[in-house]
Amino acid sequence: MNRTYGPWIASFLLVITLAILVMFTPTHAAQPGPWEAPTPVAAVQRSQGPEFPTFWTNRVLTASERSACFEVPDYAVVDLQTSIDQTIVAAAANTATLKLQFSNDNSTFVDGVTVVNANAADANDLQQYQLFGRWACVYATLSNSNPVTVTVLGVVK
Repeated sequence: MNRTYGPWIASFLLVITLAILVMFTPTHAAQPGPWEAPTPVAAVQRSQGPEFPTFWTNRVLTASERSACFEVPDYAVVDLQTSIDQTIVAAAANTATLKLQFSNDNSTFVDGVTVVNANAADANDLQQYQLFGRWACVYATLSNSNPVTVTVLGVVK
């Protein structure tokens, strides 16, 4: 009869011993986080100062097209101001989408972030976007041939 309960008693004592060891093991105090949020890394500016590219100024668009492109290898970001003035013809707006595009050879362009998406009403906006490559420009995609007046101005820094 002692043989039947022996393994059970040994297992029970082992579990109790492990539980006591875990309960009384010294723990280290929790380490506090930083007192303030870490400072983000600033964009590196290698040039003497900002430049002010004008992609379009009051340009009336009736078809999809690319703006003038500007060399931006010395800059990290662009503050891009957009202004769209829709001309409603026969109760239909010309839905406009504006995208930043980038290139290293000024002939093969890669789409970047969408700056304005499916705009169908007058709108103004100013946002900061990251720059890539040697050349940057804006591409407008239009849904029909109704006139849309577009102004896109930038400050690269």
